[in-house]
Amino acid sequence: MFTPMHTPLTRAEFEERMNFAREQLKNKKMYFAKGLRGPDSLLNVRHLPNRRIDLLSIDEMARLTANQSYQMRNMNFGGTLLDNKGR
Repeated sequence: MFTPMHTPLTRAEFEERMNFAREQLKNKKMYFAKGLRGPDSLLNVRHLPNRRIDLLSIDEMARLTANQSYQMRNMNFGGTLLDNKGR
């Protein structure tokens, strides 16, 4: 069943998503295919002196990755990832 992506409504929500994605990447819970720039995009996100995220350092790939990983954090895949043999 398709569930629409919920986009962040505030800067705090957006920063929560960015921090979640970066933490997942650093803890090796998120992987990318070779050649994709996703990891570099997330790791290039800078922080301001007040520890807030510098919004100008976020590119489209980092934004999409953060929103997607946050949306999928509690997703129940059930049997959707099984092949035709039930594995």
